[in-house]
Amino acid sequence: MTVNMRSARLGFEALVDVGIVVLAHFRNPAREYAARLLMEALTLKRRILIPVNTYLGAYVIMTRYLKLRRDRVAKALLKTLSLESPAFYGNLPKAVAEKALASASELNISSWDGYLIELAKTLGINKIYTIDEELAKKVRDIEIENPIPRKVMEEYHQYIRERM
Repeated sequence: MTVNMRSARLGFEALVDVGIVVLAHFRNPAREYAARLLMEALTLKRRILIPVNTYLGAYVIMTRYLKLRRDRVAKALLKTLSLESPAFYGNLPKAVAEKALASASELNISSWDGYLIELAKTLGINKIYTIDEELAKKVRDIEIENPIPRKVMEEYHQYIRERM
């Protein structure tokens, strides 16, 4: 049995979006909350699935948009990815990709968000942890939750505005 199938059968209750991975891997006001959530997921204290491809998206966001140093970003992300945990999910079935594109078009969301929604549905997961508050306005059949307190998110956004 592959790690991916074991992960799906362990009763995961939520998925994490790329923003959580980003926040957990560089110094910022929300890091503590995001890192705690990831650690709880990786150690199975909480049944939260982490799609491995979120790390690829995190690299793009951190280097291209946040302008963080590539070597430091890669080192931080690789350190977490080196951990062995059934919380990592690396399977991307073609059917999920097809449904993701259809959902993205129908809901006017990104293909990535469509992927998370369809992956959650396929695995019987009813919650996505994300910092994308706009997603909650467009999705009805999956619970969308920002695990970072609102005040901390405001501090994070101010922190980013000051540095960009």
